[in-house]
Amino acid sequence: MSVPNKGQSGKRILVVDDDDAIRNFICEALSEEGYRMQLAANGADALREVSQAAPDLILLDVRMPGVDGWQVLDELRSAAGPQTPVVVMTASYSGQDRALQSGAQGYLAKPFELDDLLECVDLHSRIQLGADLGEARDTPEA
Repeated sequence: MSVPNKGQSGKRILVVDDDDAIRNFICEALSEEGYRMQLAANGADALREVSQAAPDLILLDVRMPGVDGWQVLDELRSAAGPQTPVVVMTASYSGQDRALQSGAQGYLAKPFELDDLLECVDLHSRIQLGADLGEARDTPEA
């Protein structure tokens, strides 16, 4: 489900989380910052969202019932393309290491504070990945 943004040129963020409260919190917080939001409750919804409009960043919960979030990460990486950064959101202690080993560009530990979410999204939404998954910051020319 795409949600209209309040900003004019905001980056598109896909949030994949089975928890309605978390999805809605992230959506509201990021919409207020001018991001355009796409929301998905599961991997199938996420792949559908990616096929409709490519996001600039994917926030992915990997602990969803009945689905292997790590497999969803692989599928989203294929569907969205290697240039789309992915940040894994999980409360798992081993999540950070596994996230980075699985090709994610970042990790956001649950539960997180609003400031942590905004800082993480701001940082990772400016990363542009090449086909080799090398990072370059999307910064304005002086």
